[in-house]
Amino acid sequence: MAAPITMEGDYVRTAISDNGTLGYGGSVSPGLLHDPSGTQNWGAEDYLTPGSPWEMFGVKADQFGTVANNNAGWPTSIATTNLSDLSAGSAFDNHVLWSGTYGGVFNISHEYVFNDNYERIDVLTSIEALTDLTNLKFLRAIDPDPDVNTYGSYDTINTRGGAGIAEEDFVNSQGAQTGLTLGLFTNSSVEHNTGITSSWSENPDVYLGGQNDGNGDNVIGLAFNIGSLFQGDLIKLTYSYVMGETLDNVDIPDEPVASVPEPGTLGLLGLGLAGLLGVRRRNK
Repeated sequence: MAAPITMEGDYVRTAISDNGTLGYGGSVSPGLLHDPSGTQNWGAEDYLTPGSPWEMFGVKADQFGTVANNNAGWPTSIATTNLSDLSAGSAFDNHVLWSGTYGGVFNISHEYVFNDNYERIDVLTSIEALTDLTNLKFLRAIDPDPDVNTYGSYDTINTRGGAGIAEEDFVNSQGAQTGLTLGLFTNSSVEHNTGITSSWSENPDVYLGGQNDGNGDNVIGLAFNIGSLFQGDLIKLTYSYVMGETLDNVDIPDEPVASVPEPGTLGLLGLGLAGLLGVRRRNK
């Protein structure tokens, strides 16, 4: 396994673990730290590490059911093939590539990028079919805990949509005491939806159905309904972990997080990212 890679800007400090999830791993810092002042003042609060750290991605298809990797270390079904820091020479101040594979059935990669002035982490996930796949779905989800270390509360105010964004494109959590907001956002053309689950579900169908269990110690997630992917085909999904001091000033990307030029190989996906994302914007 590769050593986790830490990423740090003025507003965001995190790591990419050796299984491709956000956070250094389990309760080890950094999980996902956010300083709304932009001065790298990493306080006590961490969105990810308190209690039972839980940030995951999962893939589901008819051919294998649901397989997933989780920051907590359970489960870790998808084997790592590469973890690299691409920041040197990148168009972004922070740029990490993780790639993995599952049982000769699919390859998957995540590219994590952000500039020093971002209050978000932009992600490009690519899935390559090694055999024909049907009813293929992808999920990204997190249990956010911004108020635990100072106020002792695991509960968050959880909302689908908000800040003028549709429910299927944006799901967010707000600390009841701190107001700190963490969300998942996409404007992908691939069919998708968001959900809030009290069961901490790893099933993409739950989120695609728009389940909303409301406030509490719940998980927020974003799922994509890809459909059929034939052997040798590659699908690209773009989305962001977005943050703000409150919901009103969460850092939503200006430009559409959408098309990326087709790379020659999966490991060269970073070549297309320079044109992917725009200047930061705050919704007011």
